Amino acid sequence: MVKLQLAFSALCALLLFGKALSENRTSQLFEEIGSHTRENFVLSLFDIELILFEIYAGNAILNDSNLRQDLIIGIGDSEVKKEMQALATKYRKASRAQIKMASRVFVPQEDPLSKEISLIYSLLTERAKKHDYNKDVKNSRTMEKWVSENVDRVLTKYAQDKKATQLVALSGMSVTPQWSIRFKSQHNRYFDRKYGTGHSKGPLCVPMMHTLLKIETMATDEAKGIFIKFVTTDIGILFLLPRKGVSCQDVLDNLSTQINAEMDDPRDINLILPIFKANYEPDISSVIKKINMASVFNGTKFYSEFNIKIDEFVQNTVIDIQPNHNLTKVNDIDMKNIEKFEVNRPFVFVIRDKDSIYAVGRIENLDGLTSQVNCSRKYYDFD
Repeated sequence: MVKLQLAFSALCALLLFGKALSENRTSQLFEEIGSHTRENFVLSLFDIELILFEIYAGNAILNDSNLRQDLIIGIGDSEVKKEMQALATKYRKASRAQIKMASRVFVPQEDPLSKEISLIYSLLTERAKKHDYNKDVKNSRTMEKWVSENVDRVLTKYAQDKKATQLVALSGMSVTPQWSIRFKSQHNRYFDRKYGTGHSKGPLCVPMMHTLLKIETMATDEAKGIFIKFVTTDIGILFLLPRKGVSCQDVLDNLSTQINAEMDDPRDINLILPIFKANYEPDISSVIKKINMASVFNGTKFYSEFNIKIDEFVQNTVIDIQPNHNLTKVNDIDMKNIEKFEVNRPFVFVIRDKDSIYAVGRIENLDGLTSQVNCSRKYYDFD
């Protein structure tokens, strides 16, 4: 767990002072989370970023009235104000890409920090909506419901034992990509769960969507990948397929190499993606507790003499990969002797733009994540 502690320390430093640090530090979070998670997981870095900012910025203005006033009236040169504006811009961009979020930090009302965290959240959402002419900044109803249900649970627990719960962070992110490309057909194909290392399950027949188009690809020693943009923004998903003998965890262990790899010139590709929905709901508070936050924020206006203990940090991240319109179901795909990129084995995906990572996932198998379908051909008949 020592390595995991260091990864999260690096993460926190990156989240709040990222301009001075390498993107490689971000990758360490997913390397370590992946190494302690057996199979599928989806984790939202941006949710963690927002929650930590609310808590530590709230604590900063609680102990500095001048900083608080500066933040409210929007003048001066405060680090908190600059970081808030950067996060608000990123929040608005994510919302335009249909990345829907909801969050809540629960602190007992008698704790002065409660009021300051609420203020930070209000100012953050206010700035995100300030130039949101298309009204893109909206919370997810599904995630809002999930947050509300968990708030009720927290309040009940707190009413029973006021010492049991002090600070609880709840965050949810739901992503249903609005593709910039158009998929043309649906074909039932096999997802090979035996590919790579450490897996022995047989293939599973799943629905997949296909299109033929010019698109950029990339390749490293560990994986080959393809980046598909969403509409309206430069945010998209990088799908990474491990090479033979390479596991998804191997790819995560060297994620910085994958996301920094140069993209090849666009060329004709038969793109085939599984249609699935995955979610992951971990409590990461046990890891957060191991971080010496005082040392991370030392020398900045976020500095706290004591670590701020987060009793629960529950995150719910949902990724729903599907076409944006009805597809024609076909029994076969004419590849036209053109290269294909088929996500038909365990893979890693990264939701990102040129500057930031929003979420990372690892899919080892699709059991329970797709509709039950039958393949018209035997597994060994597929090329």
